[in-house]
Amino acid sequence: MTRQIHMWSRGAGIALAAMAIYAVAIVSFISLTLLVISMEEGGANLSDSTVSLTGAVVLLSQGIGFSSGSFTLGITPLLLTGLLIALIRQLAQRLGTSLLGYVAGLVTWMILNLLFIQNASVNLSGSLASHLVRSSLVFSLGYLLSGIADWREIKALKSLYQSRVSSQIRLIVRMGMITWLLISAVFLVISLCTCVYWAVVNHQGMARLFTLLNMGMGSRILTTIACLMWLPNLLMWALAWLTGSNFQIGDAGYFSMWLGKSTDLPPIPVFGLLPDQVSNDVIRTIVLTIPLVVGFIAALLVIVHPRSCDAWKIITCKADEISNKQTIIRLAYPIGALCITASLLVVSFLCLYGVSNGPLGKSRLAHVGVSTQEAIRSVAQPTFLGFTLAWVLVAVIIAFKVGLHVVVANIHRRAEEAKDGDVESLHETDTVSGSAGESSRVISSKDFGSTETSTTVLVHAENLGSSDSKADANAKEDS
Repeated sequence: MTRQIHMWSRGAGIALAAMAIYAVAIVSFISLTLLVISMEEGGANLSDSTVSLTGAVVLLSQGIGFSSGSFTLGITPLLLTGLLIALIRQLAQRLGTSLLGYVAGLVTWMILNLLFIQNASVNLSGSLASHLVRSSLVFSLGYLLSGIADWREIKALKSLYQSRVSSQIRLIVRMGMITWLLISAVFLVISLCTCVYWAVVNHQGMARLFTLLNMGMGSRILTTIACLMWLPNLLMWALAWLTGSNFQIGDAGYFSMWLGKSTDLPPIPVFGLLPDQVSNDVIRTIVLTIPLVVGFIAALLVIVHPRSCDAWKIITCKADEISNKQTIIRLAYPIGALCITASLLVVSFLCLYGVSNGPLGKSRLAHVGVSTQEAIRSVAQPTFLGFTLAWVLVAVIIAFKVGLHVVVANIHRRAEEAKDGDVESLHETDTVSGSAGESSRVISSKDFGSTETSTTVLVHAENLGSSDSKADANAKEDS
């Protein structure tokens, strides 16, 4: 009983500590920002709005949008969300995790968010049930990522998985997940480089917006830092832009590589960094092939890497070491791994694109972000085409080698058969010639026309032979 109480208390303590640390950090930054703005603008003191704004930002970072008058903000700052999840994970690792602790922490987290919801001075979008579901999802991600592998229940499931599933299937699943993480990381890095390029090229547009808004240097710095909280959202929009899709700022702005236009954008400085169209067809074509190249290289690594499916072993081995079963296995495993990768890519990018969108208003700015289905299609199709090309390339190389091996083997077999045939024919020729030599000594009766004639000839030959032998005997006696 005491052990269970400790588990409950640790779970509740994780939720309380995470919320306290996070809220203090948010309120400190908001207080500093409002203080600097008040000093530079010389207007009324804005510090009175600190507490209510802190609660709104805490809820916003968990996917709960809000509106105040004509102002609406429903785009989740994904960087803040990621930092909150990382904070919960770190505290859970330090204090320990368990199933009972997770339940206690989740209940405590929901109660804390209910307090923020009840005391909010702004209008929150969505229902109370959706608010609780979103906040509980954030806590669950942070808590479960900390030490779920050490839970007794998870260990039992893991041992059952290892005992019931073969090592080959486990290898396929593991390689599929590793490839998914690798491709996702590459896409995010490419998107980050794209955002940096936008900032370098279009920084003057952001500076003009700062000037039009009459913002001082301190306000510019703090506003830029605040805008960084939406950097992951911008990364997802940049990925859609790179792969041939588009993103929109409601009805006020439309951005793709073929068209970049904006009219009456909200006075948000970061919108000054948004890109123009790419007028060079060659550059645009090269950029559009990035997902295909990434998918091709990743699939090629899965297929030929020694710690993966190791199809390279078939390509480099000797011709007489190739077996049909081994060839089929080496080519079948990558199909399973890449199918798992494709499924995970679609699901993960579906979630990321979904949470990166949101409203900035109620009419013209009701939708800011990407079209989820179109963006996923623009990323997935060329990537999966790269998978297919890599597999087909390796299959063609292996088929060429196997076919060459079959052709060479047939040539050698025919050469051996021809050699054996020459030896047999030579042996038959020697046999025939020997028989012909012996038969040449016999005079056939057909050469003399009749039996009587042949008999006479044979008798005459015998007489000649006997006379010759007698002459030889007489010669020896005389000597």
